[in-house]
Amino acid sequence: MTAKAGRSDRLRVLVLGGTGVFGSRLCRLLANDPAIELTTSARNGAQVAALSTELSIAGLVVDWQGDLDRVLADRRFDVLVHVAGPFQGQDYAVAETCIRHGVHYLDLSDDRAFVCGINRLDGAAKEAAVLVCSGASTAPALTGAVVEQASQDGMKIERVSFGIVPGNDAPRGRALVEAILSGAGKPIADQPGRCVWGSLRLLAVPGLGRRWMAACDLPEPTLFRQHFGVKDTYAGAGLELSLLHLGLWLLAWPVRLGLVKTLVPMATPLAWMADRLRAFGTDRGGLRIDVAGGGERRSWSLIAEGGDGPFVPAMPAAALVRKLARDEVSQRGAMPCVGLLSVAEITGEARQANLRVAAGWGDDGATFHPSLYRRVLGAAYGEMSAAGQRLHEGTVAQWTGRCTVDGASNGLGRLLAALFALPPPGDDAPIEVEFVKRGGRETWIRRVGGRTMRSRQHIGVRRPAGWVVEQFGPIAFDLAVLVKDARLDLVMSGMRLAGVPMPRFCWPSIKANETEEEGRFRFDVEIGLPWIGRLVRYRGFLTSR
Repeated sequence: MTAKAGRSDRLRVLVLGGTGVFGSRLCRLLANDPAIELTTSARNGAQVAALSTELSIAGLVVDWQGDLDRVLADRRFDVLVHVAGPFQGQDYAVAETCIRHGVHYLDLSDDRAFVCGINRLDGAAKEAAVLVCSGASTAPALTGAVVEQASQDGMKIERVSFGIVPGNDAPRGRALVEAILSGAGKPIADQPGRCVWGSLRLLAVPGLGRRWMAACDLPEPTLFRQHFGVKDTYAGAGLELSLLHLGLWLLAWPVRLGLVKTLVPMATPLAWMADRLRAFGTDRGGLRIDVAGGGERRSWSLIAEGGDGPFVPAMPAAALVRKLARDEVSQRGAMPCVGLLSVAEITGEARQANLRVAAGWGDDGATFHPSLYRRVLGAAYGEMSAAGQRLHEGTVAQWTGRCTVDGASNGLGRLLAALFALPPPGDDAPIEVEFVKRGGRETWIRRVGGRTMRSRQHIGVRRPAGWVVEQFGPIAFDLAVLVKDARLDLVMSGMRLAGVPMPRFCWPSIKANETEEEGRFRFDVEIGLPWIGRLVRYRGFLTSR
């Protein structure tokens, strides 16, 4: 039997290891697709039941090392996605079982030996007319798609360097910890002089700043040489906290010197220690890829905020499953996941799931998409007025208009208004607003009546979905962004001074809304302070230049 193509009914997908860190997120990405009939599976019955109930999908308790042949024999599934790592040292028994039963096979492995060796199953997979694809994850599917896009743009690529830097808040399943430790200190094949978690480098990711990374034994150096003719590829990863990153680098030295064989026995204490230090990092991670050649250099980056980083490794697999459901994958045989997906298809998963993930070309993140407010609001973004969507999409950098400004109600208020460069009183005054985008953040520059008021807006660390942080120098305001009946309201939800949370009685009163009138973007903002009263109210309209 072969996997079915061109089905009129839904594609039946089984996720093996579907309750883990990445498997559960893959299920969340695919759960609401009407073309897919999804089943999550794992050994733990309670976890399977909880996830299947939450997502309204089927659940199956499976010990994949003993029950898989029986599970696939009844022809209930068309596709199996293998997320039950670690893949280091794992054989191809799952893929071979899928071939035997005519089921398409995908996995999220990033282990070089596992991914690059999948070709040995090519003949059997073609005979069964199934796709057997390894590495449908960040590495090598996403990294390969970026390099392929640069190549299609006409760039002659001679060197590639990339680093994956998750946030410290990212959950660490046992399989992930063991996968990292299993290779630490060991030499990297075909990379003379490089060892896993050696050759320290600092990587600057737009929106994240500089983070440590170290060499890893990933599939890209081998695959990029085979597919793109790139002879020099540096593949790295890093931990957000320098203490953890440099600590692991030091621990890898006994392995490099041959004093110990592996760090895997330290998985439990190291995972415990890392969990104790979670609060000292953030929920923000990312990826940067640099390609160079022919005198040209380009960079592509991705940032994931709000704890959405663990979705990124699952995005390529989700995109490939959807293509199989739409019968858009003609390839059959066994192969690494390079050349099967585009950057747009992979990053489109983030937008479809309303993740706080942005990506784009350039060194400073000025081209990151989706826009800040689209990431903040998710599905509610489309409920804004058309004028509001045009302004917040960020494609036009400068807007002009007219406004009326009511000043402070007393002398102390006027002094504070001038100190913070709030607009001076005036009727029908000209206003200009400029937006500068960098690294997933927006700087708003407002010019009214000879005064310039500047603030920076961004997604805050460990802030709920639907919130934006607006920062004026050392003062930061947490603002809940609410949309109803095409009107956007910003609601004061928190305040910090130099990073220190301030008690509620210190909060200013902020009333801000955005609407549309006669096709024009309209705003109404009032700011006041306890015991002092109104500092300023300005209202009017803006149009794009």
